[in-house]
Amino acid sequence: MHFWEAQKILTSFYSQCVKPVCETYQLTQMEYDILMFLTNNPQYDTASDIVKIRMLTKSHVSSALKELERRGLIRTAFQNNNRKTIHISIQEEAEPIIEAGKTAQIKFGQKLFQGFSKEEMEIYSGLFQRTCQNARKEMEETK
Repeated sequence: MHFWEAQKILTSFYSQCVKPVCETYQLTQMEYDILMFLTNNPQYDTASDIVKIRMLTKSHVSSALKELERRGLIRTAFQNNNRKTIHISIQEEAEPIIEAGKTAQIKFGQKLFQGFSKEEMEIYSGLFQRTCQNARKEMEETK
């Protein structure tokens, strides 16, 4: 199977696993992804962090953040008298979504890696991390 086909299968399978959460809470995939990114990566709490790390378009991130804030799921604010950078915090209203999202992510991982031994998981994880590092390095060098 070609690498790109395999990547699309994984992405589609993940979307299928989290679709019930998105439907239950009336979220777009982008809104869900941003909420879960902020949950799983609390050190990255700005829109520019999301755009850079997730490699998403600014306009899509901006639209999703506006909707999440409108619904009271996140809050944006300046910190430490820095009027240039807006930081994002998840609000208590998002907790049911986050819990459902974490459950969906765990089920996704369990289904994806069923039958893998601990050693196989460690090998896979190491190879995957190296592959991603190589890709990021090449992208940065060709900018």
